[in-house]
Amino acid sequence: MKNRRLDIKLTDYELQQLKEEAIRRGMTKSELIRSLIARFPAPSQESRPRRTGLESH
Repeated sequence: MKNRRLDIKLTDYELQQLKEEAIRRGMTKSELIRSLIARFPAPSQESRPRRTGLESH
């Protein structure tokens, strides 16, 4: 579930690069960012947020 928002500051040039690459790949800018993040290694156990039982399912 996509329930987090990420705000980043980019230059006009970087935004244009992001937009053009997303178009080239046939995806949205958000999908492109998520696909890049998906390439990162899995977080270690120590850095994962702990479940409190209060999260909605």
